[in-house]
Amino acid sequence: MRRFAALLIACLTTETIHAAEPTVDFVVIRSDTLIGLSNNVLVSPKAWREVARLNRLPDPNRIVPGQVLKIPTRLMREKLVDARLVSAVDDVRVNDATAADGAPVAEGQSVQTGPGGSAVIALADGSRVRLPPSSLAQVVASRQYGDRGNAPVDAAGGWFAGTMRVLRGSVEVIATKVLRAKPLEVVTPTAVVGVRGTNYRVSLDDGADSRTRGEVTEGSVRFDSARAGLGADVPAGYGALADATGAAPAPVKLLAAPDLTPVPARFERPLVHFTLPAETTPLHVQVASDAAFDKIVSDEHVPPGTDVRIAGLDDAQWYLRARRVDTQGLEGFDATRPFVLKARPEPPVYRAPRSNAKQPVGTVEFAWAPNAQAQQVRLQIAEDEAFGKLVEQRDAVTTATLKAELKQPGVYYWRVASVRASGDQGPFGDPQRFELRPFPEPPTVGPAEGGVGYRFAWSGRPQDRQQVELASDTEFTQIVAKAELAAPEWLLTAPPRGGRYYFRYRSVEPDGYISPYSATLIVDVPRDWSILLLLLPALLLF
Repeated sequence: MRRFAALLIACLTTETIHAAEPTVDFVVIRSDTLIGLSNNVLVSPKAWREVARLNRLPDPNRIVPGQVLKIPTRLMREKLVDARLVSAVDDVRVNDATAADGAPVAEGQSVQTGPGGSAVIALADGSRVRLPPSSLAQVVASRQYGDRGNAPVDAAGGWFAGTMRVLRGSVEVIATKVLRAKPLEVVTPTAVVGVRGTNYRVSLDDGADSRTRGEVTEGSVRFDSARAGLGADVPAGYGALADATGAAPAPVKLLAAPDLTPVPARFERPLVHFTLPAETTPLHVQVASDAAFDKIVSDEHVPPGTDVRIAGLDDAQWYLRARRVDTQGLEGFDATRPFVLKARPEPPVYRAPRSNAKQPVGTVEFAWAPNAQAQQVRLQIAEDEAFGKLVEQRDAVTTATLKAELKQPGVYYWRVASVRASGDQGPFGDPQRFELRPFPEPPTVGPAEGGVGYRFAWSGRPQDRQQVELASDTEFTQIVAKAELAAPEWLLTAPPRGGRYYFRYRSVEPDGYISPYSATLIVDVPRDWSILLLLLPALLLF
């Protein structure tokens, strides 16, 4: 009796162990035979006996199409299947050797991306693992179970078991929904994340506590602490954190996607620069050359309220992706926005007139330093900063200077763009504002109040200073009198003697601009003949 009880306990224990171990649901198809399953699917012909016993087959020598057998993975024949590098951008290495698209990644090998590189690993079951810049991941396991004969890994060709280890940075996993020998796993020093088909991200801190973060965007994952075995099911729209303490992960809701509408659709400077004023949380910002973000070329974390600056991009169509980051470091949902960078050939360097320059109406000379990569420029002059009111446009300018006649006073804007020999025009430079001031109005002269001296007057602004000169020659080399005045008038006593004099003025504006001199005003001062009258009697005696 005791022997029977012991045997019963042993059998129950064996069945409990078998029930707890990983199994697959193997569906018998028309071409399956007992001999074929024993030779191709199972580890040995003897394994069939255990399969038959575990499935309680009434006739272990007969199988029929549609029959479902539960087979422990330990009893299934396995083979190594390589992963493949389907995308490699910039510095990507497989086991420290430079790798390119199409390179195989065998079990045990690692893939590393540099600061400006990214990679996508395609696993044998079709799942994709994306590595952003500065990440390191290892293919720990990549195996196929129960292959009926070199068929692809799917429900008919076998079951896949894969494990990725994150050693630095992060990975993004898009797991296919296929039959698996066990969940596709991503492991770190502090967590094990297992799925059968979903989209999720796993990142690892570089700090001593090796915190692991997981975010699920589709489906659900099992997120277990590697230290204590405590875990939680994390559904779509939630994330969890595991650290060295071994505490059970607690799912939290992911932050909504940020608003990227302030990002321009086109940039015309090599430095892509924009601001997201409404964002109050840190952001994770990435730029890729493809909409799927397989080819990430820029990856950075931006503090809240900080301008985003991305350098080193070529002229092309690009894709921007951003996520909000919560206080635990969990990243929320993606916001994406395409943009075009067209910054080359870069515009010439402006020389004259400088921004906010002032000069009189008339001939305006424009000058610039040409771009060595472009043989021509296009110049535009407008009355508004948006260049909706063009005054003049010059195309195919091959010199570094150009003169234009502008006869109306007012505010103007000018800009130039480089044009290659092929006709490819780069962006215009920043608009330069300049102002054309009218020539000073002619002055007037009349007797001063009381009849003593002269009063010169002209129109002028009250904030300007006035500089006046009176000379006895037209070249103003013989200055008789000069002054600087606060008002547009000058009271002058009569010159010491009669004769012809010349007057002019100019204005000095508060910002230092000095206008040209006005037109010259001729002033004839009568001669004093009174001394001749005194001498007249004497002259008559002769």
